Amino acid sequence: MGLKELLIDKKGKIQKKWYQLILETYPPEAAAFFKKNRDQFENPVGAHIGEGVEGILAQLLGKTDEDQVKHYIDRIVRIRAVQDFTPADAVRVFPLLKRAIREVLRDELEDPSFMKEFLALEEQIDEITLKAFDIYHSCRERLYHMKVEEWKSRMYMLLRKAGLLYDEREGSLPPQTNMMG
Repeated sequence: MGLKELLIDKKGKIQKKWYQLILETYPPEAAAFFKKNRDQFENPVGAHIGEGVEGILAQLLGKTDEDQVKHYIDRIVRIRAVQDFTPADAVRVFPLLKRAIREVLRDELEDPSFMKEFLALEEQIDEITLKAFDIYHSCRERLYHMKVEEWKSRMYMLLRKAGLLYDEREGSLPPQTNMMG
């Protein structure tokens, strides 16, 4: 039995362990809620994390589709991008998969015949982590862009209410300037 077959056999335990390790990156009360309830409507965060964990592991153990991998990474990272995580903390969940595998397969990984396969798997997980950082960065850029657009909209509304803005679409008069000198 090769490492891949062993991983497939222990997939459920690895998935559960990785999910648990991810929840430990949250405050205890949030982690307890995410763990207790994975309904997508009552707990979208827990549902997205669970879907991402399950999907990434399935992609690693099956035929890898890059678009699917990115989709499942996005399920986890998008949530963490809007929360108060630093970039490092946001993507730290992906290397935790290595830890989950090591903990679940502790005895089996002592067999040196698995080392080459395990190192190749760790490289795949490292690539996933790098993709996660790119996705995180993209999400943060969109958030900052949305904040700037909101700020511009508010400023426009304030200037318009104060009568300091001419908007020909509304037929308003241009602001009066004081010509006294």
